[in-house]
Amino acid sequence: MAYFCNEPGSDTVETYVNAVEGAADGYISATNLAEIHYIVRAIDGEERADAVVDVLEESGIRRIDSEQTWAPAARFKFRYSPALGDAFALGTAAHVDRVLLVGTDDDYDDITDVPITRFRTEPA
Repeated sequence: MAYFCNEPGSDTVETYVNAVEGAADGYISATNLAEIHYIVRAIDGEERADAVVDVLEESGIRRIDSEQTWAPAARFKFRYSPALGDAFALGTAAHVDRVLLVGTDDDYDDITDVPITRFRTEPA
């Protein structure tokens, strides 16, 4: 969301997206993709939300479906009680064995099971 809404830290997220357009791997859970779509739709309408999803798909970021991540997401939800979308982000990072890029959301403060990189230190 930071990237598409030009929030603080969007330049850092852009660096990661550009890396995926190059040779790096990037992943997003289907649940988080749905979150992005409905939030952008509420702010800017359905056409913009569809365009945002298209940009993500065209960038090379791979969608990971919930059939692969529901179990680790459930474990994270049980153990740490994050928001469900955050649990799926964690489950996806665990499934693909990669770093999770997050903002200042405090749902991630106590998590040590998945490597986490914050793209900003102040709330948007």
